[in-house]
Amino acid sequence: MDIRSLILSPAPPPGRKALKMEVKRYTSGTSESLLKDGVTLLMLHGLGQHKEQWEPVVERLYAPQSHCAVSPPIREIWLLEWQSHGQSAVLNEEALKDDPLSALMDQWAHGIAEFIKSDFVKGHRLVGVGYSSGAIALMVSTMYFEKCPYLGCILVEPTIADKDTWQSNLETVIQPGFDLVNKAVTRRRNAWANRDEAHTFFAGRSPWKTWDPRVVELFVKYALKESKDKDGNDCVTRKCPTLHEATALQVNDKAPWAAADQIAKLCGVVPMHAILAELVDSMPRVLRDSAVDKSKGRVVDSITTIPNVGHSVIQALPDVIGSTILRLLHEITNPNAKSHL
Repeated sequence: MDIRSLILSPAPPPGRKALKMEVKRYTSGTSESLLKDGVTLLMLHGLGQHKEQWEPVVERLYAPQSHCAVSPPIREIWLLEWQSHGQSAVLNEEALKDDPLSALMDQWAHGIAEFIKSDFVKGHRLVGVGYSSGAIALMVSTMYFEKCPYLGCILVEPTIADKDTWQSNLETVIQPGFDLVNKAVTRRRNAWANRDEAHTFFAGRSPWKTWDPRVVELFVKYALKESKDKDGNDCVTRKCPTLHEATALQVNDKAPWAAADQIAKLCGVVPMHAILAELVDSMPRVLRDSAVDKSKGRVVDSITTIPNVGHSVIQALPDVIGSTILRLLHEITNPNAKSHL
């Protein structure tokens, strides 16, 4: 598998700071001429994570290509990073300081749209895959086009709700959830002497200890950076600024509404599939249910439920998610394929 990193500087929305966005392209090494009719995936991560969390899924997606007659060939896979997360946060460190409004969800979505309009994927058959907050960004990115730029969309544990559902549950469910996230993020440990110590810490504590070991290793490698502690000693700390992770749900509260509207608008226009976890833990059920609420016009083509796992489904079961995406790619590229509800 070939991997190429790029640093992009998409034009910002009006009135916003310009922010860099690091992206990674993954290819199988197969001749481009043999894959030109294949699909190109754009994959978007969740809050507090980093684009490389998808790598074990990417490995599963590419593993069967030489012998799988069911799934369409994958031309390229691109991982696009939220500007306040992962290495993108390091690139934007000065611009992000002390301002929770400096990297809003719609700016990530705008950057995704600018990428789609670039020569990097010109003429490609695009499939968008978004996990958690990444599902919001995926849907909001479609608002920058008259015609949906995706051949199909796959929403994994989407944290999406329409305005009415959001506001009617704000005081009883959503705001208490915000408060818990804010408390957990602002009070947690954020510095370790080195990456080995950090790995021991995460591997022994929830939710990280429930993750696939490869995903834990990637988190330690890509979500942390070298720094100095308050005494001037070498340490590693998180790349995503605490301020941004703690307040992301509050300052982006209207983005899930827009995403819900886009799902309703695009259902029946492009194939739309959802992958949900059986267990409801860190994400309120109302958000997950609202994203696929048929009574609000959000009639997705299929819903796949992954058993015995919660919201961290791509971290805990990346191979299962990869296999599920392969099946859904077949359904997206073969409209008459049977859906699994």
